[in-house]
This record gives sequence, C-alpha cells and structure tokens, in this order.
Amino acid sequence: MLLAQLREKKRQVERLLVRVDEVLRGTTGTDKAGRNPQRATPTVALARPSPLDKVKAVLGATADLREPNGNLSAVRVAQLFGVSVSQLALWLGRTKQAVSKTPDADSLQEALGYFDRVARLRVITKSDAEFRKWLRTSHSDLVGKNPLALLDRGEWQAVADFVDDILTGTPG
Repeated sequence: MLLAQLREKKRQVERLLVRVDEVLRGTTGTDKAGRNPQRATPTVALARPSPLDKVKAVLGATADLREPNGNLSAVRVAQLFGVSVSQLALWLGRTKQAVSKTPDADSLQEALGYFDRVARLRVITKSDAEFRKWLRTSHSDLVGKNPLALLDRGEWQAVADFVDDILTGTPG
C-alpha cells in the first residue's frame, strides 16, 4: 500500500516537472485538443536508464523499428504507434518533410529512444494491433489517461517508465 502511494507521488512529481519544463520553454499554449500547434523543437532530455536496457529478449521486441544501420526509423515508429508521420514529427518538433526525408537521422535518435522503450511492451502483447489498442486504453496508473495521450503531451519518460514497471512486474 505504502509503495503504491509512493509510486503515485513519484508520477505526480514527474508530471509537475514536465509542466515546469513546458513553462520554462514557453510551450504551454494549446489548441482545443490540448496540443500545442506552434510547439518549438523540444529539448529532449536524456532518458533515464531502464532496468531492461540489457535484456536481449526485450530489446529484440523492437528490432523491426531499426534500419540496417541500427538507427530507429521515425516512419516505422509512426506505423507501429498508429499515428501519421506528420503527428510524430509534431511530437518531435520537426517538420513532416524533414522526418520523411531522413527518418533515421542521428538527431532524432534520442527522442525516438523513448518510443523504442514504450514499444518494448510488444514482448507481452500478442500482436501490433493489441499494442496499439493498449496505447489507446485508459489506465488508472496513468491517472485515467491513455499512453498515446500522454505521449502527445510530451510525457515520454512517464510512459516509458510505466512500460518498464509493467515488464519488471512492479506497476504502481
């Protein structure tokens, strides 16, 4: 019980830190859907290490998101997540043209790494369609939000941590 409460407090603090970061970057203006259409190129924070970063079976679940050179492909990520390249480009703070021209650009890798961590959930889902369904399902541990909505709001670390918690058997 206490552990669950502490995890929830941790998530609340992480969400507050995201909001503070948005305010500091001046990216809080939103449209009717709660998105920021004028979002500046985000400064992507380095993702915290995951306890699953060295588990080959987990890493193998996202091998198809990579190009032969080893880089993640924004086009493949968009397809898996069931969003358009335009939408993913908006989240990444890039233009659709730039992402389409070089979907595996080195400059995208840090940001795409968060999506790679979320896609690791495919280790336990039966199909990519089931993974997409999970992305669109509200979860009480995410304050009733669905993971895709949180990704849209830039809460990439929170969703990646949630997937880590699920895969390690320690969800809050």
